[in-house]
Amino acid sequence: MKKLLLLSAILIIFSGVNYAQDAAEKEQFTIVKELPHTAVIDQGSTGTCWSFATTSFLESEILRKGFPETRLSMMYSVYYAYLNKASDYLLFQGNNNFGQGGQAHDVMNVVREHGVSTYEAFPGNMVDDEYKHRELVAQLQQEVKELNKKRENFDASDLSSLEPILKKQLGKLPKQIKYEDSKYTPLELRDKLGINPDDYVELTSFSHHAYYQPFVLEVPDNWSHDLYYNLPIDELMEVMYYSLNQGYTVCWDGDTSEKTFRHKNGKADLPQKQIGKVDQEMRQETFYRRTTTDDHLMHFVGLSKEAGGRDCFYTKNSWGVDSNDYEGYLHLTDDYVRLKTIAILVHKDAIPDAIKTKLGL
Repeated sequence: MKKLLLLSAILIIFSGVNYAQDAAEKEQFTIVKELPHTAVIDQGSTGTCWSFATTSFLESEILRKGFPETRLSMMYSVYYAYLNKASDYLLFQGNNNFGQGGQAHDVMNVVREHGVSTYEAFPGNMVDDEYKHRELVAQLQQEVKELNKKRENFDASDLSSLEPILKKQLGKLPKQIKYEDSKYTPLELRDKLGINPDDYVELTSFSHHAYYQPFVLEVPDNWSHDLYYNLPIDELMEVMYYSLNQGYTVCWDGDTSEKTFRHKNGKADLPQKQIGKVDQEMRQETFYRRTTTDDHLMHFVGLSKEAGGRDCFYTKNSWGVDSNDYEGYLHLTDDYVRLKTIAILVHKDAIPDAIKTKLGL
């Protein structure tokens, strides 16, 4: 009996070693389609993935339109978005979300009102070569709370006390931006690069609202209460595949809290028991139970296949080149995206005509 136990222990140990070796092996993926995009960068110690992902998306749009590779400023959108957040916070008398999080439309709203800046003209301030926003957020939150306490001479449109904080922590906004051999204002540069915010739309898929109609998506980071068009999940998936196959990238917002989201290993999947079984009912159930939550925005730049042949979305993340085994990229399986997508941002021309007609676009 003792010999049998010893032999069993030895087998378990060796099995464990083999398992560890197998787990350590880098999974092989085949890139099926890769669209032009800029290099992976690092959002640092910030909650501004929404700006990094959407800015990356716009950089791909600039490439798609035939312009040379252009790196845009992520912090330009962050600067103005904080002012927009503060305005809404005060208008809602302190009963609105004010934090680091945001959505793709926050960038588009800044682009619409204030244009764009190149990264070179407004890189944003770093600490030890890293973006760190804890102090920035703490100071801004304290200031908006103090403003909200005012009763005499209160003016919800007066955000002048926030400007010194933003300038110190993020930098001074550029008035003129050098691009190629000319100088442009941020609005002029936006138009020069052919970026029209009205060309883009956000889509989602939840059954507690009517399909093919816009609604205010109930996630905390939708602090501006923007509208999303609602599609059945099969049609939302169709849009993503169609978009990438037609040469348009996708800005993706979704859940990254699952144990099967393994950034280090470059893959996001579902537990085996859920694979092939995702439907609208399961999506709604996980949304209600808060197991599908609004965690992170990333940039779909292509399509890939895992070793077993399952379809994946080739995804550019904003956690740096050295953050995983795939130089900052991930492969999100079809099953994972089908269940864990909160919303996407796409060009209207990246939507199949039949679906676009249903949406009235």
